[in-house]
Parts: sequence; structure tokens; C-alpha cells
Amino acid sequence: MKRYFALGCFGVGLIVSPLLAGIGHAAVPASPKIGIINLQDTLQSTPAGKRAQESFDRVRKTKQGQLDAQQMELQKAGADLDKQKAMLTPAVFDQKRQELQKKFGELQGTYMKLERELAQDQARTIQDLMKQAEPKIALIAKAEGITVIFDKAATVWSEPTVDLTAKLNEQMK
Repeated sequence: MKRYFALGCFGVGLIVSPLLAGIGHAAVPASPKIGIINLQDTLQSTPAGKRAQESFDRVRKTKQGQLDAQQMELQKAGADLDKQKAMLTPAVFDQKRQELQKKFGELQGTYMKLERELAQDQARTIQDLMKQAEPKIALIAKAEGITVIFDKAATVWSEPTVDLTAKLNEQMK
């Protein structure tokens, strides 16, 4: 009995399998081709990438200058307080020291805020470069018959022949 049931299931499988053969394969190419692009290299070595990086560096230097000025002001105030310590009463000294500590806390907050802003600026710089690169990457992929392109930073290893960075860098001006 079990043998007839197994043969029946096998027969149904043979009948149904040709019907199901096309379901999972319609959208996926038979042999997908993969490419790799090193976006960091594109950012550092192409004219478009260098312009984007220079723009980011100008913003970073401006923000760093603001932070450095506040830090120097705080250091000067601390040195002045140390010089005045002998002339101040302990209560006044403690009050001024607490004010300096409060300013130091504010400076740390400013530093953290600037770090977040710089990270956002860097992300925007990369996004802007990607907007310029995407049409070029699509053309390269179509010309090479490539199905998927990954960033080199997201791969553990790849065959050097699938690296399309040089082709992209030639087109990024």
C-alpha cells in the first residue's frame, strides 16, 4: 500500500514539475554577473570626488575653527583663574571654577554636535557623488552585462577582474 502511495506521489510530481519550472526562474537571469566598485577610491581620485571632498573639508575646517576658538577661550579662562586663585576667597574661587566646568560641559556638547553635523555632511557628500555616479554605473553595468554591483567596502573578497572602479573613474569628471 505504501509503495502505491509513493508511486502516486511520484507520478503527480512528474506531472506538476514542468508546470512549476518557470515560476522561480522568470525574474532571475540564468547566470547573474556581479561587479565591484570602490566608491572610496572614486571619491579620492576623480575630479568630481576631489571637488566633493574639498567642499566637505572647507566645512570641516570652518567648524573645527569655531571649536578651537572656544577651546582656546576656555583654556585662557582656566589659566586666568589659576593665576587669581591666591587672591580669591575659596567661595569665589569655587564659584568661578564651577562656571568654567559648566562652560567645559557646553564645549563638549558643542563638540558632539559638530561631530554629528560633520558625519551628516560626509554622508551628504557621498550621496551627492553617488547621484552623479549612478547613471554612469548603470551604463557600465549594461555594457558589461552585469546584474549586480556592490561597493568594495561591503565585500570580503572578490576576483580582481570584476572590479569596475577604473571604468567608473574614467567617466567621473
